[in-house]
Amino acid sequence: MAGLTDVKPSVPMLKEIKLLQNFTDDELAQLIRLGASAEYEAHSNIIIEGELSWGLYLIMSGNVGIFKNNTLTGEPYDVGQLRQGSFFGEMSLVDNNPRSATVKAQTDCNLFYISKDSFSQFLDTSANLKLRFYEKCVGTLVRRLRELDDNYVVSQYQLWKTALRKEAS
Repeated sequence: MAGLTDVKPSVPMLKEIKLLQNFTDDELAQLIRLGASAEYEAHSNIIIEGELSWGLYLIMSGNVGIFKNNTLTGEPYDVGQLRQGSFFGEMSLVDNNPRSATVKAQTDCNLFYISKDSFSQFLDTSANLKLRFYEKCVGTLVRRLRELDDNYVVSQYQLWKTALRKEAS
């Protein structure tokens, strides 16, 4: 891929990723040995909603967009964007359900991928390691749920406000 260099993660790079901040330097070094770098050109799909694949992606460079299909129309809508230092696919480490969203490279991206099997074997080396990871994972999911809840309340308020304005006119 022109203009994109293969960015191998380092322990300091992985320490910047919130989901991995509970891991020691030695544990992060072990994770680096378990994963692989992957490059994606801008506008290419990385994962597709509904596909059966499992694993964690860490964004080493670039930006990705997250898209969900509208269940009524089938049209995709923009859920958000992630940039260097972010991650996606963590839900697939917890369950065996299909991918819940499509992730598309917005720019050329270098990602670091760790399969669910490799990650599970890594966590199985220590009960404490597994506990620290799942605590961080739950915290991340709770934060996202609170943000979603806040966005829902604001959007419902705006809808009602608009509807009442139209009714009054």
